[in-house]
Amino acid sequence: MGCDIHSFAEVRKNGKWEKVGEVFPLNDWDKNYFKKDFGDHPINWRDYSLYGWLADVRNYSCVPAISQPRGIPDDVSPEVAQENNDWADDGHSHSWLSLAELLSTDYEQVFWDRRVTKQTSPNSWNGAALAEEGEGKHITLRENLSEGYFRVLETLKTLGNPDDVRIVFWFDN
Repeated sequence: MGCDIHSFAEVRKNGKWEKVGEVFPLNDWDKNYFKKDFGDHPINWRDYSLYGWLADVRNYSCVPAISQPRGIPDDVSPEVAQENNDWADDGHSHSWLSLAELLSTDYEQVFWDRRVTKQTSPNSWNGAALAEEGEGKHITLRENLSEGYFRVLETLKTLGNPDDVRIVFWFDN
């Protein structure tokens, strides 16, 4: 069973957080499916390395997490609060990160990516196995995170002051 992310961008205006509309570029598959070029979910793809970094979820790579889950912010926008309520107990590891935090990250830091694929029986493979000493690879956080993440970061930067822009997210299984 896979794990998906549900993410939203918010901007603080006049002291209140507002959900951001359709400003995030969709990938080609989504463009064909939704028949549009932009969506309102900053992160709308499955990427366990990214999940591990954002909130230590499905962290098979052992990437250092930027933060442990913080919960839904008390001052979340009404639209995101309703989305969260709709997911009820099916959502987990709720959190948020400010654009300021995302921009202050050292993306050149190196870590040991311990996710490897190992054969577990003659016709079975585990794509989320843990590397032993000498296996895996040492890579930068930038190399580990997808190009899609950095496109989202560029879009977030256009929305306002980094302290007044954030992503709110949670996961499902």
